[in-house]
Amino acid sequence: MVQLLKIKEHIYRFIGKYEIYAMAVFRFLVAFLAFSLINHQIGYMDILKEYPIALLCALLCSFLPSGMMLFFGALLILLNCYALSLELCGIVALIFVALFCIYYRFTSKKGIYTVLTSVLGIAGIPYVMPVAAGILDRIYTVVAVVCGEFVYFLLKSVNQNAALFSAKETITKKSVVTLAVLQIFTDKEMYFYLAAFAAATVIVSCVRRLSVDHARTIAIVLGIAVQLGVICSGEIYLGETGRIVRVILGCMVSLVIALVLDFMILSVDYSRVEHTQFEDDEYYYYVRAVPKVFVSVEDKQVKHINAKRTKKRKSTRGKKVNSVHVNTKKEIGDELEEQVLKELHDK
Repeated sequence: MVQLLKIKEHIYRFIGKYEIYAMAVFRFLVAFLAFSLINHQIGYMDILKEYPIALLCALLCSFLPSGMMLFFGALLILLNCYALSLELCGIVALIFVALFCIYYRFTSKKGIYTVLTSVLGIAGIPYVMPVAAGILDRIYTVVAVVCGEFVYFLLKSVNQNAALFSAKETITKKSVVTLAVLQIFTDKEMYFYLAAFAAATVIVSCVRRLSVDHARTIAIVLGIAVQLGVICSGEIYLGETGRIVRVILGCMVSLVIALVLDFMILSVDYSRVEHTQFEDDEYYYYVRAVPKVFVSVEDKQVKHINAKRTKKRKSTRGKKVNSVHVNTKKEIGDELEEQVLKELHDK
């Protein structure tokens, strides 16, 4: 346990030291994964399938607010829907207008919850997001989580009915609109998921504030249990019992992830709970204080001490300086003359 706390403290220090860069990298990874999954699910426009497009959008999102991540994601979805059917693109555009109005009204700065809910839905573990939102943030983040899950089912519906939407010769434009509305809004499984996510987020957000021991852990377990109960009941009602095993496995993995996340965010020691009370002119206060678990980590700093090298100048006073003899023109001429005479004498 102590080693885990030390690792946690090191991670906190590292993130605190490079917070700007760490958040930029995190937003980049989430955005790139989201855009890549969108192109993988409904990649009907060939130019958007290229990774440089997703990479460029992700780079922009890493330095922009989370709302821009939603904007780029919606734009990619609309372009892919346009490549499939113009009527489908119009219906999806109206849906996004309504979702953006709801988003900016209630959770204008919580776009990361919406994106992660859709991404984890494709990965098969979306159940962690209602619990994480309830643990980390306020109750109104339920709007962001529900919007993200709705977008996941929207992508799923477009992917499953792509052949019908693109059959322009056998289906009229009016039929495409009717089909799109029916396929998107009559999916009963979607409503079970939305209800489960909304209930779990609200329950977790309320229970974690209770003045009981291990309130956050209880909230996490209750959130996963509520989702498991509602979704499994819905699958049984719809006659899709084969999906229950997948739901159970996803909930178990989400439970582990949520507990690890809670440990990284806040660790408290309920064995040292203190109760105190005080008053002022208007109220009498009863306070229950739960100390945080803290492990001091040695901050080793290595100092390099370099000895100063002093350069001593050698004094030339009182010492003889070697003189340099320079031959004059006359001396040079005499030497040449002697060399010529010597060569003639040798011959």
